[in-house]
Amino acid sequence: MKYGQTATSEQMTLVAEEHTTQRKRASISIYRVTLVREGKMPWGETRMRNSAMVSAILHQYLEGTDRENLCAVLLNQKNEIVGVSTISIGSLTASVAHPREIFKVAILANCASIIIAHNHPSGAPRSA
Repeated sequence: MKYGQTATSEQMTLVAEEHTTQRKRASISIYRVTLVREGKMPWGETRMRNSAMVSAILHQYLEGTDRENLCAVLLNQKNEIVGVSTISIGSLTASVAHPREIFKVAILANCASIIIAHNHPSGAPRSA
């Protein structure tokens, strides 16, 4: 463009497009978290009065497992069992879980307290 000339219509269009293009709008994800009951286990009394009762329930629940399982027994305010959940399934000798996974199921089940336990598939709670 020579000195003193006005801009062509093509150049004016590019300038106009720069000012009128809108930014892309960001989107926000919406989530719904649900608790799913996978089954039921027959049991007599649901109120936990001592650790022997919890142990008996977990022995039945974990019967036949070949790896360590970290479980949460979910209780309401009257120490009645709301449910049992497997938090983590590990190897023959270890099971690892972050507190986030442990408390997630407790919060979703709206329970007042939890009992955390794990099994020893070898039957020996101490290493040799």
